[in-house]
Amino acid sequence: MNGFKSAIELLQPKLRQIFERLPPADIDSINEIRLRLGRHVSVSTVKGNLYITETGELTEDSSFAIITEPSDIEYTFKNAFSYSLHSYSKELCMGYITVGSGNRVGICGTAVTNASDLRSVETIKYVSSINIRIAREKRGFAEKLINMCVSSKPSGVLIIGAPATGKTTLLRDTTRLLSSRFKISLIDEQNEISATHRDTAQNDIGELTDVFVGYPKHIGISTAVRVMSPDVIVVDEIGSEEELQALEFALHSGVTLITAVHSESLEEAKKKRIVKALISENAFQYAAVLGRNYEYEIIKIG
Repeated sequence: MNGFKSAIELLQPKLRQIFERLPPADIDSINEIRLRLGRHVSVSTVKGNLYITETGELTEDSSFAIITEPSDIEYTFKNAFSYSLHSYSKELCMGYITVGSGNRVGICGTAVTNASDLRSVETIKYVSSINIRIAREKRGFAEKLINMCVSSKPSGVLIIGAPATGKTTLLRDTTRLLSSRFKISLIDEQNEISATHRDTAQNDIGELTDVFVGYPKHIGISTAVRVMSPDVIVVDEIGSEEELQALEFALHSGVTLITAVHSESLEEAKKKRIVKALISENAFQYAAVLGRNYEYEIIKIG
């Protein structure tokens, strides 16, 4: 099941049928489906935020758009969590869950905090917004990157982009292509890259890839180095001090790093301490900077 079809399976039948009326070109442009209680159903596309009408058309004018009803929120919320909130208490606390085809469902509502630690969220109640982020496999997306950055051995690559520009898609296809020749350890904390269900990756991540699903990134990185002897570690959305220490451990162990960071440009990314530190240690030879239309520029670092 592709990402869009899997996403609309989470919606109430009436709303799902409206999305099914969209023409293929519109479907391909949608990155996110957003439900906000009492407000219009919207989608995020490569052209910006649009609304959907009862007749299955995307429009900038909300006048004829569908209103999100309480039952829409309740149905999608329970469906995403397989009607078993207790089984997914960790995901509920984090505010998101990865579902079929690697789609991520984010929820927004009222946090219930831990009485002994007000910084810790125990659960969420009164869900008011849901965001279904659609994951897509885009075969061949990383070919330009692979052709430039891989010869007899892979180069370290930093993938840079704003949200919804294709960082995860590029990481996924890079993993797939590299793993025909090199041993890859994929640290997939949020299960967005591999979309692993139980013990099987639903997305194509290649022959020589070992997946660490749900591990905190710093633990997954360190464990991979110790037990899987990877040639390359692939990890998404780095940012913490613990992750920096784990990535430095991997780098000093002779492992090539391919990772991603939220930024608009290489110059902005270099302002982040973790990126600055890794660049100073020659962890990356190239940066791939993504634009808004699933295009990217490759920049040589150093």
